Amino acid sequence: MTPCTATTTSGRPCKGQASRWPRGVDGDPQLCGRHLPVPLREVRDAGFAELEQQRIERMDARDPECWSWDPAIPLGRVADEFGWDLEDFTPRFHNRDEQALRIALAAWHGHRCAVCGFRDLRLLEDHDHDTGLTRGLLCRSCNGKEPHDNGLFRKYRERSPAQILGINLRYWDPWHGWAQPRAIDPNRLDNHPAYALAAKLGERLSMKG
Repeated sequence: MTPCTATTTSGRPCKGQASRWPRGVDGDPQLCGRHLPVPLREVRDAGFAELEQQRIERMDARDPECWSWDPAIPLGRVADEFGWDLEDFTPRFHNRDEQALRIALAAWHGHRCAVCGFRDLRLLEDHDHDTGLTRGLLCRSCNGKEPHDNGLFRKYRERSPAQILGINLRYWDPWHGWAQPRAIDPNRLDNHPAYALAAKLGERLSMKG
């Protein structure tokens, strides 16, 4: 950190840290927020806004890495890595068995983040908070950026791994249990009996209303 170059009213050096200055913008005064004049704050803020816009445009120009992957389930990995007999896996997958769907999703990712494509990182299960359905597997960095980005991650949300594979999976949190959809849609609740019951209850409540 760069120290502030201003002096206090008593003539002593300011002990504050200089404000960050946007790269590529001339005139870094190396002043803390308290000593930075309003016109320079405006220059600083405009510089950061321009950098952010450039970042968004770069991200918007990219596609999620998972869009380039073969959409077929890698059955060899299902057998070799997860130890499932394909004669058992295939009918269970087509019958939308929850465990088979989860294995299919994990095998398809192949230890890769769906957005950045980095391998062998710890992957987190990302889900849609409106539906409660799993979207895909993301590294910790991408999972943290996803809610705050409307470029690359907007594309990911519009065509997620689960959509590519035609998989509907309810998100499970070990601390809070099954994710609750914000709006009950019986047509989306197809892989857990508790949600079929919730859908029926929602229909009864709407009829009473």
